[in-house]
Amino acid sequence: MKIALLVHSHTGNTLSVAEKLKETLQKDGHDVELRKLEPVGGENTNEIDINRIKFDPEPELSGYDTIIIGAPVRGFSISPVLAAYLNKVPTLKGQKVDLFVTQAFPYAWMGGNSAVKKMISTCEGKGATVGKTAIVNWKSKNREQLIQNLLDKLGHR
Repeated sequence: MKIALLVHSHTGNTLSVAEKLKETLQKDGHDVELRKLEPVGGENTNEIDINRIKFDPEPELSGYDTIIIGAPVRGFSISPVLAAYLNKVPTLKGQKVDLFVTQAFPYAWMGGNSAVKKMISTCEGKGATVGKTAIVNWKSKNREQLIQNLLDKLGHR
C-alpha cells in the first residue's frame, strides 16, 4: 500500500510520532512517504490568517492509497499551518484519510477532541473518507502508551 504521511510539527513532537508511525508501516511492508508541511520563510506562530501562509512547493496528495495527517493542537483547534494547507487542497475526493494530533495538555478534552473534529469536518468537506483518529497528550503520564496506542491503531493495515 502506498501511504502519504503528511505532518506539520512545530516543536518536533508530532514529527517524532510520525517517524515512529512511518517505521511501523514500513515494517508491515508499506511504501510510506513522509511529507512535512513547511511554510515559506518558516513558521510564524503569531500568524493566524491562513490566507497568508504559503507553501513552496505545496505537497501533492494524489496517487496514494491512504493519507495520514498529523499536526499539533493550537488554541484548541488545528494548527494554522495545517488549516492553510487543507484550505488550499482542491479536493480529497475518493481519498482514505486517517488523522492524529499531538497536544501539550494532558487530556484529550483540552483541545485534542475539538482539533480532531475540525480535521474530520475539513477533510470530509473536501470529499475524503476519514477512518481512524488518535490523540497523543504530550504531558500525560501515559504518553508512551498513547503513542503505542496510536501506532497500533494507525500503523497496522
